[in-house]
Amino acid sequence: MSHVSEMWCYHWKWKLQHCLCLFTTYIICMQQAVHGCYDCRTVLTDPSGIFTSPCFPSDYPNSQACKWIIRAPHGYIIQLTFIDFDIEEAPGCIYDSLTLDNGESPMNLCGITAKGLSYNSTGNEMIVSFKSDFSIQKKGFNASYVRIAVSLRNQKVIIPQVPEMEAVSVAETVTVPELRQFTLCFEATKGNSNDNDDWKVFSYTDALLTELLSFGKTTKGHFLSITGTQCILKNGLPRNAEFFTGTFQQLCVVWDSFSGTIGVYAKSIYHVVHCPEIFDKIIPGSGRLVLGSNSDEVSSLNGDIYNFRLWNFTMNAQTLANLSCDVKGNIVDWENEFWSIPTSALKAENNLSCGSYLIPSSSIEPTSCANLGSLCQATVNATTPTPPTVTTNMPDTNRNDKPNNGGLFYRISITVSSSNPNSVSKVHDVVAEWLNRTFQNWNYTVYVVNISIHPGSIKEGARQKRSVRSFNALALLVYNSTNNIHLEEEDIRQKLISNNRTMEEGYQLNTVDVDPVEKCLAEENPPNYFWPDTRPTVTNFTFCHGSSVQTASRTCYLGLQNYTSYWGQPDLRNCTENAADIANQLLNLTGEGQQLTSDKVNDVVQKLKKIVNDEEIDESLGSTVVTIFSNILTSSDSVLAASSSEALKTIDALALKIHFSGPSMSISTRNLALGVSSINSTSFKGGSFSVSPQNNASDFQIDFDKDQASAFASVVLPQSLLKNLSQDEFEVISRAQFTFFNKNGLFQ
Repeated sequence: MSHVSEMWCYHWKWKLQHCLCLFTTYIICMQQAVHGCYDCRTVLTDPSGIFTSPCFPSDYPNSQACKWIIRAPHGYIIQLTFIDFDIEEAPGCIYDSLTLDNGESPMNLCGITAKGLSYNSTGNEMIVSFKSDFSIQKKGFNASYVRIAVSLRNQKVIIPQVPEMEAVSVAETVTVPELRQFTLCFEATKGNSNDNDDWKVFSYTDALLTELLSFGKTTKGHFLSITGTQCILKNGLPRNAEFFTGTFQQLCVVWDSFSGTIGVYAKSIYHVVHCPEIFDKIIPGSGRLVLGSNSDEVSSLNGDIYNFRLWNFTMNAQTLANLSCDVKGNIVDWENEFWSIPTSALKAENNLSCGSYLIPSSSIEPTSCANLGSLCQATVNATTPTPPTVTTNMPDTNRNDKPNNGGLFYRISITVSSSNPNSVSKVHDVVAEWLNRTFQNWNYTVYVVNISIHPGSIKEGARQKRSVRSFNALALLVYNSTNNIHLEEEDIRQKLISNNRTMEEGYQLNTVDVDPVEKCLAEENPPNYFWPDTRPTVTNFTFCHGSSVQTASRTCYLGLQNYTSYWGQPDLRNCTENAADIANQLLNLTGEGQQLTSDKVNDVVQKLKKIVNDEEIDESLGSTVVTIFSNILTSSDSVLAASSSEALKTIDALALKIHFSGPSMSISTRNLALGVSSINSTSFKGGSFSVSPQNNASDFQIDFDKDQASAFASVVLPQSLLKNLSQDEFEVISRAQFTFFNKNGLFQ
């Protein structure tokens, strides 16, 4: 069968190459025809991609109503980056606007302020809506998106209020053993609701829905219920006040059947509650643990929960005081594989106690009237600057001293005084307006953000009836050095001093200090990861140790309290040997606009070969791998030559290994389409494959057992195909593979 299969695939691919030139020409004509008015209401599910406003980079048409829904699988968030952005400017974006719904709070964007900025979703879906009115068109936007694998450590869970509809439970693969003692820790918040409401945080039941274990609160106080016996934790938690508030509070509960006691560790204090009724109790195993209540009689806690961990042994007060995020629950831990959680209940956050920063994002909020107050006019008139944002520096294999491209930041500290008895808010408005006029129409593209005013001293005037009051003002000046013109702090200082007399309300400028915000200094952290001097809000990338494909990143953040820079934690998640993470990294590395060398392509192919050979391949991972090969196929023949044989073998191996449900599966990308059909050798009656264009898309469509009139290519498998095989060969046949190449770079 191996010889027959090789001949079959060879002639198959050879015939398809003869259709290549005609096919490529057709696609180019089709793209030009639909360029001006394509369907801009669509769902995007690829691991990464790019979409634009209609007609970009030409001006978008009037009266548009577009909507893109970007979806990722469970366990991912979406990062959206605006490569280019220019939409008609108006107060409140009342004319043309882009609305971004990240799953938490929709925001309207217009003007040019979003250019270069990245936004993260809180769940696995992001909705982008664009509308234009009947007049004034701009260039629009060009946006890229990528899905990012998110650990449960970076996500909290919204406790379901209707458990039977959207239960959050421990996964079926996790078996809870019989328990005579346990330690249970979690963090939770509570929303605004009646403090006297009865509620539960979790419930553990058997197959007959008999409750075996739960924790919650009644009018009597907080309780722990074990096999029907409810123990009120009167010494450990307050009865009439709420322990859980709007911010996360950690609680640990320790139960010991042998002593009949319950330990409660809260706010660094350990209390022991005696409950003789639970002496020698046993909690049966193999039950079902859900977050919230399991019945309609008692409601669920109206809040969020995080870092739920369970151990089948007791911990003392000292152990709980030293309990770290690295101590995993030996029965249940706060990791994805331990839980079954609907997407609607997950919410990603950066500030969770055991989480790490998801995706480096700008430490400075996008410039808007809401953020700049009375300075909004200054940012419009001062040659319309681009707001500060994270600038990514990708690793350069030829040099490691690549300069950073972030903006320059300066701390401005001034003291003003006046005999007018004005409030701090009034002084803020006066200083803001003065700064507006001072830097308006200057030779440098600058703007000021985050002005803070603090009362200073009060001096009684010898000849004046009214005292003189001083105020200290602190602000951050941002200079976008797009033309590489250096701006000295002395120039800023003199600019402020020369405009002293223009300050209104009788205020005078007393002192002026201008200092540049320091870079984050070069350091090695962790070992073998070197980070160069980096400007604030800039993210640096370096290759993972021992890899020339996967990258680690680290951001230099800007603290808005005192305007100082500081390093964030290194993001080494891509450096772990996780097949999905590696595949997504390779996808980004080979994406649109990336120039690949022959060595780089070889590294990517070797990585894909290892994934295909060593890992279980489901449809999601298989789709990512095929997309990477499609990206590689855009390279020149000379770049692909050295890796072509290994690439073809890996694609064939992928088709052989990929798991799918149903009679067939297909994966279609811009340059490569793969179809696999199950074959029952004992009842095989022939079949066919065909590839044809999809409506309003650049990818292909594979059809099985259909005669497509518009097909680019088709192959018919006659019923006699298996006729002359031996019995051994006949028994092992299980699938047929169809591979369509839009480029011939792998056939050299």
